[in-house]
Amino acid sequence: MARSITVIPANQSLISAAEGSPKIKKLRMAAYCRVSTDRDEQLLSYENQLRYYREYIENNPMYEFAGIYADEGITATNTKKRDEFNKMIEDCRNKKIDRIITKSISRFARNTLDCLNYVRELKALGIGITFEKENIDTLDSKGEVLLTILSSLAQDESRSISENTKWGIRRRYENGEYGISTKRFMGYDIDENGKLKINKAQAKVVKRLYTEYLNGKTVDYIKRIFEREGVKNWNGEAKWQVSTLKSMLENEKYKGDALLQKSYTADFLTKKRTKNKGEMQMYYIEESHEAIISPEIWECVQLEMKRRAEYMKKYSLKCYSRNTEKNPFASKAICGECSGL
Repeated sequence: MARSITVIPANQSLISAAEGSPKIKKLRMAAYCRVSTDRDEQLLSYENQLRYYREYIENNPMYEFAGIYADEGITATNTKKRDEFNKMIEDCRNKKIDRIITKSISRFARNTLDCLNYVRELKALGIGITFEKENIDTLDSKGEVLLTILSSLAQDESRSISENTKWGIRRRYENGEYGISTKRFMGYDIDENGKLKINKAQAKVVKRLYTEYLNGKTVDYIKRIFEREGVKNWNGEAKWQVSTLKSMLENEKYKGDALLQKSYTADFLTKKRTKNKGEMQMYYIEESHEAIISPEIWECVQLEMKRRAEYMKKYSLKCYSRNTEKNPFASKAICGECSGL
C-alpha cells in the first residue's frame, strides 16, 4: 500500500504570538580596498572605493557595517607590508567580521599562494569573500576553482608588469638616464630637472672623510671623531655607522661617475633586492654629474683600502689599527723575525 505524506505548514500567527516577529540577523560586512601607486589618479580611485563601499554596505538592510580596511600606495605581490590587510585577517580570526567584499582578485592579492591560503582560512571560519569584478563568492562550491585560475592569471600579470618595468629601466640606463634618492645619500640634492647637485654643507663632510682616511685614520676612528665633534649626517644627527662611512669611501658617485644596476630584484613576488655580482648587466656612466672628490683622490682611497685589506690578511689582523688614539704604533710595529705584532 503506497504511503501518503501531507505537509502541514507552520501556523505563522502562533509563532508571532509566542516568539514575536522573527528577525533576520545582519551579516557584519567589511570591505578591503587598495591602490598600488601614489599617483593622483590612483589615489582618486582609492577615495572613490572608500566612498562606494561605505555607501554599499550601509544602504543594504542585510548588512551591518564592520569597517573598511584600506592600504594606500602598497604593492599586492605579498601581504607582509599591508598593515590594514593583516588587521582585517586578524579581526576575522577574532570573529568580528562575517563577510568581506573587495573590488577584484588583483586588489586582494597577486600572489596565488597567499590568496588561496587566506581564502581557505576564512572559509573554514565561515567567512566568505565577494570579488565584484570576477563575480566570485568564495563560499560557493565553484568559487575556489575559478579563484585558483584567476588568481594565477593575476600573479602572471604582476610578473609581466615587473618584466616590463625592468625593460624600461634598462633602456633608460643605456641612454644614461637614471633616478636616485638623496634621502640617505650624503653630499647631494636633486635639482628641478631630477639631476644631482652638490649640497655644499654635506660635501665638506664627504671631503673630510676622504682626507682623514688618506691621513691614516681607520673608518672606526673617523666615526668616533665625527660623533665626538657633533658632525651631522644626512638626517641632521651626529650618529654614524662604520658601514655607512665605508660605503661612502667606495661610492663612485663622489668622483662624478655612476655605476648603475648595482642590485636587482631577484623575485618579483617578495621584491627582495640582491647585490649584482655579475648576474645582470651593469652600466657605467663617466662624468655623470659634478664631482665632490677628484678622480685621483678617489682612486687613491680605493688603493689604500686594498692595501689595508691585504695587510690585515697577511698578519691575520681582525682590524687594521687598534687603540690609535692612545698608541699610534698599535698594529704597525711588526717583528722582523716572527712577523708578530
